[in-house]
Amino acid sequence: MDIISFLSTILDVLIPSSCAYCRSPVGGSGIPRFCRQCWSDFAPVKGQICPRCGKPFGSPEALTNSPDHECLTCRKVPPYFDQAFAAGLFEGPLREAIHLYKYRPVRALGKPLATWMAGQVSFDARPELVMPVPLHRKRLKRRGFNQALLLASGITRHFDLPLSYDNLVRTRSTRPQVELSGEERTVNVKGAFNILRPGEIGNKGILLIDDVFTTGATMNECARVLKGAGARSVVALTLARTAE
Repeated sequence: MDIISFLSTILDVLIPSSCAYCRSPVGGSGIPRFCRQCWSDFAPVKGQICPRCGKPFGSPEALTNSPDHECLTCRKVPPYFDQAFAAGLFEGPLREAIHLYKYRPVRALGKPLATWMAGQVSFDARPELVMPVPLHRKRLKRRGFNQALLLASGITRHFDLPLSYDNLVRTRSTRPQVELSGEERTVNVKGAFNILRPGEIGNKGILLIDDVFTTGATMNECARVLKGAGARSVVALTLARTAE
């Protein structure tokens, strides 16, 4: 192999020229690891959703006569957060992008993902403070960054909101939620968070940011702690949510 071919191979490893999802040339997309077509194919959440947890309803008529109708889960056990919604569905190229961003990790995807996320959402009431779901210091050391914090930073820039990144803390290491069932997830995060400076959130509307909403156990536990420390309201926003 000549020097030009060798350098070309190394460059393709470091800066891949093919899309991570469809394997076509990335070209001049400007998005790390994704072509323009796959990036535009992210699936936003559309249609009728539960006004509390954001779960999509199967029927488009679900909220026609009762716009405040909540899903069965929220009616049985009301969550601590006041509202949860997601920018997109955890499927297709968006799912691939989140996996690359979070686990590879391709940190450079944080800014474009946050920009896309911000473009999909609007607020009925303007939040007063943005807070990311924290990582435990051990996992933060292993990963090197908090994916929720990078998303939260993008949201604060887009909407010109204040960011609090070190007040909500994870006080103990927990198993990755992806490894657990719904009930196990709730137990796993119970008592895992704390507020260091309650005075900073007293009577404020908090926007809580994370990457993926599955059962909502993590968001719900964070909301419980935030409200216990005096927050007036908690709205949970995620980049994506599963179909569960």
